[in-house]
Amino acid sequence: MNARTDDQKQQKATLISDVALNLFQEKPFAAISMNEIAKKSNVAKGTLFNYYKTKENIFMHLLLVGYENFFNQLLIELDERQLKTINELKSFLLKSTKNLIQNHFTLIKLNALRGPILENKASRDQTIQGRKDLYFVHEKLSKKIHDLFPKITIGQANKIFIIQSSVISGLINLSGLDSFNQEPINDELVNFKVNVFDDSIETFSFYLDGLLKDKE
Repeated sequence: MNARTDDQKQQKATLISDVALNLFQEKPFAAISMNEIAKKSNVAKGTLFNYYKTKENIFMHLLLVGYENFFNQLLIELDERQLKTINELKSFLLKSTKNLIQNHFTLIKLNALRGPILENKASRDQTIQGRKDLYFVHEKLSKKIHDLFPKITIGQANKIFIIQSSVISGLINLSGLDSFNQEPINDELVNFKVNVFDDSIETFSFYLDGLLKDKE
């Protein structure tokens, strides 16, 4: 009975987080309220707080679980690909970056909110547990790369994915310098234009060239 109740609670928590994620794909974080999430989840607002104490908790959960799933998928792909050369590894990492931007852009947007917004009000206990779960998968992925290419330390492999997300999130934050409220200022700011996809791939590629040099 208890196990069944726990399953039901987990299903409800997942439903709530899925609703929040859908809303975040439609509007900015600041425009989403707990009232709206509760209404679209068909739960009372008081019940919602039994699952997530704050709005920031919901989105921190989405961020940590999202990256955990992304890294688990990379582990599966690494097992399937059986990379043999450093060039193959670089191609794999650049492909994963393209995939992250094209198919998981909401995850990148959440990552950009983590430091300045989410951590201010997210539950410490839930966040720490989520980070431990993410760290476990992150370490497995890094160790897999180290096993394939022993000259790359586990610490260096870890930083590959930290740098990957940092580059993309940083460029997102810097995009739009040539506009205000998404309206172009004038043509004189042309060199402030940022193409998140192209610039992320180029910058991350430069980083990998430096890191992977002589690692064959």
